[in-house]
Amino acid sequence: MRRFWTFLLTLCLLGSLAGCGTQTPPEPPSDAETPVPEIPAPEPPADPDEGHAIYDCGEIQIALPAEHLDLLMVDTAFPDAAERWKPLISVYERASVEAAEADWGEGSGAGFLFGVLAMDRAGYEQLLCEALPGVKVIAAEGERYYARTFPTDVQFYRSGGIDMESAEWRTWETLNQMDEAVMADMIRRNNLTPCDGAELFTRSFTWEGPHVCLRFCHPGKYGEDAYVLALSQPVRQGAGGVWCVDRWMYEGADPMIWFPDTGLPAGEYYAGLQAACDAGEHPELLTPAGAAAAFIRDYFGTEPAEEDLHPLDAEAEARAMADLRLRELVAEVYAGKDVDGMALLACLGLVGEDNWASLGMLEPVGLEGDWWPALLAALEGAAVGGDQPARDRDMMAFCLTIREDLSRRREAVARLVRTQRESDGGAFAAALESFSPEEQAYLKAAVDVDG
Repeated sequence: MRRFWTFLLTLCLLGSLAGCGTQTPPEPPSDAETPVPEIPAPEPPADPDEGHAIYDCGEIQIALPAEHLDLLMVDTAFPDAAERWKPLISVYERASVEAAEADWGEGSGAGFLFGVLAMDRAGYEQLLCEALPGVKVIAAEGERYYARTFPTDVQFYRSGGIDMESAEWRTWETLNQMDEAVMADMIRRNNLTPCDGAELFTRSFTWEGPHVCLRFCHPGKYGEDAYVLALSQPVRQGAGGVWCVDRWMYEGADPMIWFPDTGLPAGEYYAGLQAACDAGEHPELLTPAGAAAAFIRDYFGTEPAEEDLHPLDAEAEARAMADLRLRELVAEVYAGKDVDGMALLACLGLVGEDNWASLGMLEPVGLEGDWWPALLAALEGAAVGGDQPARDRDMMAFCLTIREDLSRRREAVARLVRTQRESDGGAFAAALESFSPEEQAYLKAAVDVDG
């Protein structure tokens, strides 16, 4: 059932996706008055091979700085890798590898710095499905995708432990700063197209057309888990079109992309499935419930009972659609696009707390960069206007959603709710009545700076 996960676990054991550390940026100068000279961007060398060791990785070339070669171990031999998920190079710090092997034996796994992974379209889609840590898509060439792999824990190893004041640690930090330039050179050297793999995560759905949401209740470890399955028609819309699960999520949580693990790109697979349905096969996939049951059998390995799968009521569907829409709206605001203020407030007034929190996570799950100032500006423009009670109610609901957020966002939204109260006290009072006594008490305390 989960063939892709099994393959990934095997790959991890081989060390091609060893875990990684986060490097601390250098401290700024202590004297803030000292002017910092402007450093021009370096000109690319006339000979791109100068000062580099070039590794032929089969489909592309990858260059490493020659000055560091004595400190590195480089692996480019992955004879058992398939085209679907193919490591091209893995780079290690030699001293960490040798120290770990001396203490723990061969293959102990320390010292990993970075690597490059190539995927076909099917492998790329499965990567997006799993949202794996330590893998970030950076480039593409047609239907071939390239990802940087990096550790998710600190891979530095010495028998005596880590001494962050030592010359060895400073060398380690220098080597960890190397991969950005290597990746940029790889893209330029092989005429690849930069690609971050995040575009699908900032869309409500993968497939255009009509959508249906169903709720699935599944016995979990600590009781009954509830999921929302959002379904689309990927090939033909309307009667006779095959349905598929497009996104799915825990109720109120971060939506996840879904592509079937078939070895084929999803578009190609669904086109074949549509042809089969047209020939009378798989009639159950012509209904949302039938397609949802097929997903549950494949992913959860269980046959859903009729009472475990049912449509959402109007309120639950509105919340689910808000969770699905959140990233798209925030991405549009961040990109400077015009977004309807009422639609933005309506979405933020319904989203789940976990879904909102995941916006700040790293790609591909969240949004990269400081998107909050742009969103705050859009909220400021939407706070006051026509149908003020609805604006107030949605802003209050959003204020409640982020009440546990310890950042600047909570205070900023509280100020906007205060602005709404000052703009139209009657509308504010009417909107406040729609919340529970406990929620009302929180909102009053949040906006009343005088207590």
